[in-house]
Amino acid sequence: MDEIVIHCAATHPDWMRGQPLTAKRKEIDRWHREERGWRKIGYHHLIDRDGAILPGRAETEIGAGVEGHNRGVIHICLIGGAGSSATDPFERNFTAAQERALRGLIEAIRAETAITRITGHNDHAAKACPGFVVHTWINRA
Repeated sequence: MDEIVIHCAATHPDWMRGQPLTAKRKEIDRWHREERGWRKIGYHHLIDRDGAILPGRAETEIGAGVEGHNRGVIHICLIGGAGSSATDPFERNFTAAQERALRGLIEAIRAETAITRITGHNDHAAKACPGFVVHTWINRA
């Protein structure tokens, strides 16, 4: 693995409020299987609004996050981001708990892999996802 790509679920802040992250993962998995025809959820990790982290696909499996750009990539998805633009500040669409969890997860993955790049879905496609400029965000810590 040499890259992490950050995504958003494009869900509203109150999406499935009160439901555990396992239920949210199940719904995203359903979207990916039934609506996109994938064999399972495309992301390797999900981060909920409260900072909880749950695995999706195993990191040993090629993800399905960016068309034509999945080999050697770990895909992380933040719950939220509906209506975001590619240049929003992180705080407009995501929580402080998600930021702490994302930074911690990135560091944990870096400690175990040869990650050299951290990008957003919008660095690879004309999309708003993840709803912020990753290279600006990652360097402001």
